[in-house]
Amino acid sequence: MQTKEHWDISVFQNSPIILQLKSFTNFFKNYTQWPTIDNYLDVFNIYDLNIRPVAQSEVISCFEEQYEPRVYLKKELQTRTHNWHDFFNALIWLKFPETKKTLNKLHYNQAINRAGGSNRSTLENRITQFDECGAVVISNNKKSLELIRNHQWQELFVNQRDQFDENIRCIIFGHAIFEKALKPYIGMTCHCLLIEDHELLESVKQGDNKNLDRKLSYIWLNKMSHTPDKFNALPLLGVPGYWPEQNQKFYSNPKYFR
Repeated sequence: MQTKEHWDISVFQNSPIILQLKSFTNFFKNYTQWPTIDNYLDVFNIYDLNIRPVAQSEVISCFEEQYEPRVYLKKELQTRTHNWHDFFNALIWLKFPETKKTLNKLHYNQAINRAGGSNRSTLENRITQFDECGAVVISNNKKSLELIRNHQWQELFVNQRDQFDENIRCIIFGHAIFEKALKPYIGMTCHCLLIEDHELLESVKQGDNKNLDRKLSYIWLNKMSHTPDKFNALPLLGVPGYWPEQNQKFYSNPKYFR
């Protein structure tokens, strides 16, 4: 039996991480209780996604009724109500529809061609990592991205703090990260794709996600699907403004900023 979670719209404004989804949480900011499947469907229809939220099945009797195949074959997104994880997943479908469809297609093609009883492929694992806890870091500065690759957190978050907002955007993709942001904790980490692109950075700064959505979809179709490289880890709460006490002691914690 599904546990009903507490609905609290204050997180839409109080969490600097969840604020990334403001354009979509705005649809629900006046709700006094959890959205229904029909409420989700109304919002999806606004964006004409050709994906339909449906109630989660209680019994799965065949491959075609599993989560990913059902999205791919029937365009049905099983969504639990009274559930933050599925709430944020629905919002990511609204924000990154092309990328979500691409990930679903890749996941389905891998699963249907996998031998019975075999383990998931490296690509399937990468898709799941990104879908749950992924992010994309966009910068106009190659050196900033190298700091992330080399885990030079002191230089990135402290020494270059004044330039961080100008040079970098960390756009969260994984819906599990937003769920964790309801009760953030030291240790929250994103699996990141790094992109150096000045024009893309500027469009994201202006609140336009369409170019980023197309870019991510392209990367997964034309790169990650062939060479599913490991992601770059980012201690998310190090991003300026994402934790209340970002002092020297905070950034000197070797268990988090490794």
